Amino acid sequence: MEACGTAHLTANLALPPPSRHLRSSPRNPTKSPTLSLLNRATNPAHLPQVHARLIKTNTSDNNFYLSKLLSLYVHYDLLDAARLLLDAAKKPNTLVWNILLKAYADHGLFSDALSLFQRMRRSGVPPDCYTFPFLLKACEILFIGSSIHALVMKLGLEANLHAQNSLLGVYCRCCCVEDAQKVFDEMAERDVVSYTALVSGYAKVGMLESAMELFELIPERDVVSWGAMISGFAQNGFPEEALFLFQEMQRFGGVALSEVALVSAISSCASLGLRSLGLWLHAFMIRHGIDVSAFTGTALVDMYGKCGDLDCAIQVFQSMNEKSVATWNSMIGVLAVNGSVLKALSVIEEMVDGGIMPNSVTLSNVLSVCRHGGLVEEGRHYFKSWSREYGIVLNLDHYGCMVDLLGRAGCVDEAYRLIQSMPMEPNEVVWGALLGACKIHGNINLAEKALERLVELDPENGGNYTLLSNMYAELGRWEDVERVRAMMRDGTVVKTRGCSSINLNSTIHEFSAGNESHPGVL
Repeated sequence: MEACGTAHLTANLALPPPSRHLRSSPRNPTKSPTLSLLNRATNPAHLPQVHARLIKTNTSDNNFYLSKLLSLYVHYDLLDAARLLLDAAKKPNTLVWNILLKAYADHGLFSDALSLFQRMRRSGVPPDCYTFPFLLKACEILFIGSSIHALVMKLGLEANLHAQNSLLGVYCRCCCVEDAQKVFDEMAERDVVSYTALVSGYAKVGMLESAMELFELIPERDVVSWGAMISGFAQNGFPEEALFLFQEMQRFGGVALSEVALVSAISSCASLGLRSLGLWLHAFMIRHGIDVSAFTGTALVDMYGKCGDLDCAIQVFQSMNEKSVATWNSMIGVLAVNGSVLKALSVIEEMVDGGIMPNSVTLSNVLSVCRHGGLVEEGRHYFKSWSREYGIVLNLDHYGCMVDLLGRAGCVDEAYRLIQSMPMEPNEVVWGALLGACKIHGNINLAEKALERLVELDPENGGNYTLLSNMYAELGRWEDVERVRAMMRDGTVVKTRGCSSINLNSTIHEFSAGNESHPGVL
């Protein structure tokens, strides 16, 4: 059977018989039968046959042919085979090394890319201006990026635009915008990629004014630069500004609509509860033939769910051909928030049965489902088993959800024991969940312990004091009520004002308790 398969492959490729000419390196490889053979290798199963042919004709060490064959292995995502091919090569040149470096960087195999570069240097092969963009894409640690920056300077490649743009990307990914700004200032030539990289860097660290100032200086903004600025506003909690800039991009004209900008606009609608605008964006996608991908579909599910339109959220979810783990997380979270506990449990089972690997966000959403449904036993099961089965590292959010679930169900002592067993220091969310449970079930002793820790962690939050004061009042302990109120007066305690917002003619109006500054207030 194996022999038949080999014969079939050989017949498909129409391998020419080896000739004396092919046994030596050809003077003009672009016109050789070997190149024709490489160009006709349209199936990954052909590649070992082509490689064998190169070895048989003594051309396997010709870097021209080697780069072609290596590119084919990379094209079919056969990176292990590509690495073996490179390891066996006698004198691969810079181009050959660059092909595999780029493949590792594109596939997110950053440690492999860095180790390959070290081997390249030990082999005495000099990097060129194309090497560093691939390598710097793989840098997520500032120290390594700085070291490569020094090497770029040493080799005299600091004036290369692609290398400088890659350096900007490294510093921005590591949140070192001051270093990125220095690189930017020293650039003799800049393009839209240079500006966009620095805009993204400033947006990432929340310096939106600097990002916007730089964005306005971009000579010709493209779809990436618009998307970077819009997502910067959306991710930093400025949904109105994100939507305004999205509308500006539409008015600007001549700019294609990117998924990044679209998802940022949809997410902003979710934050503001603007279902009508979110619905318009969905219709816009359909009208312009934009597919509902895992990226855009997840945003739509989240938007409809947060706007209370559960039917549309489910409809989008069920219509998606491709779902990422984020999509499943969003659907489970939406169902939990809208109180559809049984449907959420069904989706969880469907996800697990479908072989989708849950992550820490999934567990948080699942525990939220159990909390909304009062499913204590199910919550205990997911909390204990998923960390073992799927290797999910329990974090503060998981413990906070579990403490809240146990506390609401009346298992206050168990919740307190869980807090004491935590491998990390409990935060104000965890202690706040316990304090709320103590209020519901009248456990004054644990409430006092919880408030003691909350005062240390969040001394300015007046809600915690108010909660304990109300508990004392219900028990008729008026001296303790006065003591807590004195603590509030003597400290810098701020009671958060209640606020609400309404959408009127696509404009968000916000009102807070006691604030009469809005022109609509009589």
